[in-house]
Amino acid sequence: MGMFTSPFFFTMSETGIFLLILFAALLHASWNIIIKSITDSQVAMSWKMLIQSIVFFPILFFVPIPEGITWFYLILSLLLHSTYFLILGSMYNKGDITIIYPVFRGFAPVFVTILSVIFLQDYISAKGFIGISIVVFGLLLLTRENYKNKLNIKLLIISLFVSIIIALYTFSDGAGVRSSANAFSFIVWNFFLGGWLTISYVYLTNKSGLFKLNLNQFALITIASVMSFTAYGIILWSMNHQPIAYVSSIRESSIIMASLISFILLGEKIRKIRLISAVIFFVGVYFIFNS
Repeated sequence: MGMFTSPFFFTMSETGIFLLILFAALLHASWNIIIKSITDSQVAMSWKMLIQSIVFFPILFFVPIPEGITWFYLILSLLLHSTYFLILGSMYNKGDITIIYPVFRGFAPVFVTILSVIFLQDYISAKGFIGISIVVFGLLLLTRENYKNKLNIKLLIISLFVSIIIALYTFSDGAGVRSSANAFSFIVWNFFLGGWLTISYVYLTNKSGLFKLNLNQFALITIASVMSFTAYGIILWSMNHQPIAYVSSIRESSIIMASLISFILLGEKIRKIRLISAVIFFVGVYFIFNS
């Protein structure tokens, strides 16, 4: 196993990085469950992003200012992330998410792999390609029951569109963190910039809803925000040390973990198809890890 160092992470083996990505996926699943539980998820999403920006504002004074091409990636990521989170919040409100979430998260690693191999010359071994393919198949298997009786071309098109947005912001963030002389600087500026467009949009379109949250809801959103930027900070750092396609694929284990959390905390039944999907997914992760 190789060893990597970072100015803000201790020396870590490849095994440690993979375990860290899985931990980030657990946090990702957890904050999504919290945001989905809020009555108006788009409002909750905008507050989550704003809290993130406020938290990272004072840290700006302790990191270098980004330079050159890094600003292009920061601005591109800002636009893509804002679009994604507004769409996701809207989908949570409409209840469409159960059907299409596994689709747009499942296809994203495919597009990420294509982009990172072509434009960043990331090396993906044959075993790595097999692992990514198995991971994608495992995720898409989750949609089988939903689409069996509810096949909707419109939702499928929306799913593919959102998966492209996910792939683009993942690629942009991966390229951006690598373009920066200081990876931590890119991460801090990325998080600081991230919240202002979403809160502005919701303020202009749903001003009354923005201030209807009670104290308990605001506390939950704050917890979700901390989980969110911790999880994605890990992902950004990992993309500086591992092929972006590998990080993206393993991160999507959050879908599997969401089912596990629902089973443990909410008492929801885990259907056989989800167990099969989880097994297939982690077989893919095994291939990636050993590539």
